[in-house]
Amino acid sequence: MVETRIEGLTAHIRLIPQTGQFTLLDVETIKEIIKNLRMVKESPAKCLRIYGEGGCFAVGADLRTLSTYDGFDAKWFSMLGNTMFGTMRTMPQVVIAEIDGFCMGGGMDFAAACDFRYATGKSKFAHPGSKLGIITGFGGTQAIPRLMKSACASEFLITGNAFDTDYMLKGGFLKGVAHNTEELMHMTGILCEKINRKSRTLLSGFKLSLNGSAGI
Repeated sequence: MVETRIEGLTAHIRLIPQTGQFTLLDVETIKEIIKNLRMVKESPAKCLRIYGEGGCFAVGADLRTLSTYDGFDAKWFSMLGNTMFGTMRTMPQVVIAEIDGFCMGGGMDFAAACDFRYATGKSKFAHPGSKLGIITGFGGTQAIPRLMKSACASEFLITGNAFDTDYMLKGGFLKGVAHNTEELMHMTGILCEKINRKSRTLLSGFKLSLNGSAGI
């Protein structure tokens, strides 16, 4: 389930997992996120905060479902995910990921499509494709190395191991780390206040320029 609200110049998208589960980026969830992103895109908001619940930001696709896909299905699913990320990168709003728990697989790709990433100290990060014998189709193997130091990105993607916030901060993936959820919200709130004082046209232009120079 995806819940969106707009408060003044700041939009919020909350990812709500089913009871007892983490937020999976399955077909229905991705479609719902795209729908909500497009709604925010047309709003007067200047920044968008995205966060999860239940100790999780997002953990990627449902591997049991993916195992049933043929080549055509897999390509279609990859294109759907990249439609979501493309919307995030081209919308005029500055997109901020607030990570408070697990951020795994496609969830990493989701966070990488945001403009800023903040996390609590308890959060864990992994891109386990190498352990599963796959290269994921959401583009994380291209996006993550653009955000992280080369050696850190290589270790992160090739080993598929889980890493803590200290590693991800030093590696360049995170902008900041908070001690708890309240501090995380405070940190991102301060950033939003700074963003909201700027011209929406200017923010949009900077996003297009930065993403274009990165080849995204």
